[in-house]
Amino acid sequence: MKQKIKKAGHIAFHLMQSISTKVVLIILILVLPLNILAIVLSHAAIEAMTEQAALSVTSVMENYNTELLHRMEDTGYLLWNMKNEDTDGTILAGQKGDEQYLGARIRFYHKFLNNMRMVDGADGYFFHMPEVEDTLVWDITGAGKINGEDFVLSEMEKGINSGWNVYLVDGRPLLCMFVKLREIIYGGWIYLDDVAEQLSEDVQYKQASFSYAADAAAPPDKDVIAISLPLKKGKAFLNGSLSRSEILGGISVFYMVLRAGTFIALLLIPVLYLVISNLLLNPLRLVNQAHKRLQEGDLDYRIQEKANSIEYSYSFLSFNQMADQIKTLKIENYEKELDRQKMELKNLQLQIHPHFLLNTFNLVYTLAQRKETGAIQDIVIYLSEYFRYIFRSGKSLELFPKEQKLIEGYIRMAEVRYPDSIEVRYEYDPEISFVRVPPLLLHNFVENIVKYAVKQGQITHISLLGQYIDGIVTFMIMDDGAGMSEEEVKNLDKRMRNGNIDGEHIGFVNSLKRLRYFYGETADILISADVGMGTCVTIQFPYDLEVQDAAFDGE
Repeated sequence: MKQKIKKAGHIAFHLMQSISTKVVLIILILVLPLNILAIVLSHAAIEAMTEQAALSVTSVMENYNTELLHRMEDTGYLLWNMKNEDTDGTILAGQKGDEQYLGARIRFYHKFLNNMRMVDGADGYFFHMPEVEDTLVWDITGAGKINGEDFVLSEMEKGINSGWNVYLVDGRPLLCMFVKLREIIYGGWIYLDDVAEQLSEDVQYKQASFSYAADAAAPPDKDVIAISLPLKKGKAFLNGSLSRSEILGGISVFYMVLRAGTFIALLLIPVLYLVISNLLLNPLRLVNQAHKRLQEGDLDYRIQEKANSIEYSYSFLSFNQMADQIKTLKIENYEKELDRQKMELKNLQLQIHPHFLLNTFNLVYTLAQRKETGAIQDIVIYLSEYFRYIFRSGKSLELFPKEQKLIEGYIRMAEVRYPDSIEVRYEYDPEISFVRVPPLLLHNFVENIVKYAVKQGQITHISLLGQYIDGIVTFMIMDDGAGMSEEEVKNLDKRMRNGNIDGEHIGFVNSLKRLRYFYGETADILISADVGMGTCVTIQFPYDLEVQDAAFDGE
């Protein structure tokens, strides 16, 4: 008995250590959770789809309610204005019934008719003077959908409800307002079925229905999604119903097929076990050996054996391609590092302009002769920040506020050289503060403006704008200086894109190369100018704030 138990334990241990058993367990672990997850996710997708449809329709309904509210407000304003501000309206309010009243009645009717056509208000209006038993009714639709006078008199006999309320007249729902002021009753109505019909046409679901009522509607069955929105003014609800089956379409059928596929997958597990047990071991050993050789540094090793299945044929091919890519990437990384170092060298050559330093030292000398120590201190502080920014930056990209601070310092220095000649404006989206840019990217273009556009005794306006829209960063550096001709702009753009570096335009060529080095080939610099109107340089590049921030946080 003990021997049988020992033998059974040995067999169980062997089975647990067998790769075949592990394959079965892996299949169960992979198949079951994935199928369950697929069912759960498909159910969640269905719920999300119906919720999204409801939100979309709700948004349209809210727009219609807002438009209806505006019509209600315009109606109230028109009625109040005609009642209190119009001379004939004041005469009607007196309700004397004399000849003056009759003349005012005719004039008031036509004036109101003209005014209501110019206002997007109610479909119908009325004024009732009870002391003379006189009623004026207007229907802007001209269709006579209801007998307005009969409706008004009938509701007054029942006892009017002030404000906006829903009424059912001859089978048509109306949103009607009654106002009683100084023995005069006036108001207006809106045909709600017209509004609901237009709403149904604007919604993409053909089986959707909408109506206005005094109370919110409840869904009649599970297949109907009910939506009720109250008007912000008055006692009325906009009720809508959507067909769940119309929203989902064929997705519900797909959901049933997915459930059937889950059970079929479970039945195929033994078949999968037999196939994998015959095809797994030797190809897996080859792959493991190849990975080990590659890990040991043999970048030239490739799997030469022919696979016994399509899956492993693809795996062998993928490994060989991966090894080729690793070897290529290693070489490209060396070359890229060399290119980066060359670019940094060119950038330093671009950044330290002899004429810039010479002009700065001459300016300091002139200020020293004038004994303007405050201005000299500002320039020295700016130069200190300038060189610290160039030489002590440990990163290839810096947050834009550092660049902005340097630009502001340079503008202050330029204002010392050209007093009362520069007016600058900065306008940046809040997201720009989190964008990282190559050092001196915008600064170089500001220098160009001061060098070529600013003149003593003439005010030059400089504008720097920054926008972040849909993952695209856009900087615009503008001035209203002398500008350039169309031919000059074309030549400059051509030299910049061809990489033809000369001493005068090295900044454009270098800036474009740096942009595309850091942000890819979609990054670009656009130049526009008009003679006598100024120049605008536009810098654009893709930028993902979340990805870039995560990348720098991980440094």
